[in-house]
Amino acid sequence: MRTGQLLVAASFVLLTAAACGGASGSANAGSGSVLTTGATPTSGATSTVVAPPPTKVSPPIAGTTAPAAGGTHTVPPGQITQSGTGATPQGVQVAGDGRTVVFDAEQSGCQLITAQATTQTATQVTIQVITTNTSKGNQMCPMIVRVVQVTATLNAPLGNRTIVFESVTKHS
Repeated sequence: MRTGQLLVAASFVLLTAAACGGASGSANAGSGSVLTTGATPTSGATSTVVAPPPTKVSPPIAGTTAPAAGGTHTVPPGQITQSGTGATPQGVQVAGDGRTVVFDAEQSGCQLITAQATTQTATQVTIQVITTNTSKGNQMCPMIVRVVQVTATLNAPLGNRTIVFESVTKHS
């Protein structure tokens, strides 16, 4: 009975090593930490576990309103207002060179959400959030709401200007 258990354990260790490609510590150099377990007295096999390399995360830059080159930056809530009856867009960010405003909006079955910057002054930017109803006649529209990412392009980087979101509804 004991020999059968040892054979099963040895087979498991060999299969595990084979599934990992039988990699040795030297084959994984530079790919992260390598932990090699010692050989068991009955099997003589070893197994290798490779941990992923650590990821580097840059801390946010405090007090800035422009994104790092090519990155995104969340727009503070105090820099966002809503004009009209629509809900204020969520997750407002500035991307790229500071001229692209990206935000999340809820869009349902027969709707298309778009945005465009309309008025841009030294102190504020007005972005129209346009909801276009695309249903035709008696067409049934699914009542599925999904969150979509919407973008608007500015003439100049946002900087410290306030964003005023204005809701507009259109019918196609």
